[in-house]
Amino acid sequence: MRWIIDLIVRHRNICSLLLTVALSVAMIIAQPSTQASIVRYLSMTIFYPAYAVVSQVSSFTGVYSENKRLRQELAELSTQIQVLRDQSAENMRLRGLVGFSEHTLYTLTPVRVVARDPSYFYKSVLVSGGASQGVGMYMPIVGEHGAVGKVSQVMGNMSMIQLLRDPSSRASVMVNRSRAVGILQTDNARDFFVRLRSHEDAQAGDTIVTSGLGGIYPKGLTVGVVEKIDDKSNLLFKRAYIDFSVDFDKLEELFVMRLPPQWAAQRAELDSVKMEK
Repeated sequence: MRWIIDLIVRHRNICSLLLTVALSVAMIIAQPSTQASIVRYLSMTIFYPAYAVVSQVSSFTGVYSENKRLRQELAELSTQIQVLRDQSAENMRLRGLVGFSEHTLYTLTPVRVVARDPSYFYKSVLVSGGASQGVGMYMPIVGEHGAVGKVSQVMGNMSMIQLLRDPSSRASVMVNRSRAVGILQTDNARDFFVRLRSHEDAQAGDTIVTSGLGGIYPKGLTVGVVEKIDDKSNLLFKRAYIDFSVDFDKLEELFVMRLPPQWAAQRAELDSVKMEK
């Protein structure tokens, strides 16, 4: 039996031809009823399974195409939903910023963050506003939740902003409740504190604001909240560690505070002072 199967497989083309000729001859000489029986038999044993296979393949092809189309539509809809969510979040931020600008006495120029310092604890950002928009050197930058930094470099349509968390910033701040004045400092660019004299009143939960000293930041801009007090490491000074009110990792829309003329005049007078040797 095995040798017959091997023979058919080896000469399958000739066997197929002979089978076709035999079936054709049988169909020619057979009676109509026999021809009908042969057709039904061939349909059930050969043609129907082949048709079923072709139909299944066509069905799978259609399902694959439909699945591909649905995945594409899902990706498009997901992208649209994400864009709408981003726009909604941006509208919420802008409404908060507009509310901030309506309650301030200073002229504000809206800007948008376009680039950041590539370092891990980045100290500066680039914003979309420069000399053409009336932005000048040393103008303070604020957001919805408080002070952000100051302009350190001005170009035509962009400006570089030095953030408050730059260790070299050294902004003058004060405890809003007790009015104790100190300097915002850091030892490691991560933990920021206000250096106060040991007898000054400062407690955890106190709000830290700009003091108005130094000619850069006007008085009263929110800087952060005191987290803890360290009065053990030094007998003369204490440290009030703060948590910034602004999330520097999520800066997007900001305002440049265009200071009144008297601030510019005071800064010019300070710049004109020459220290005698």
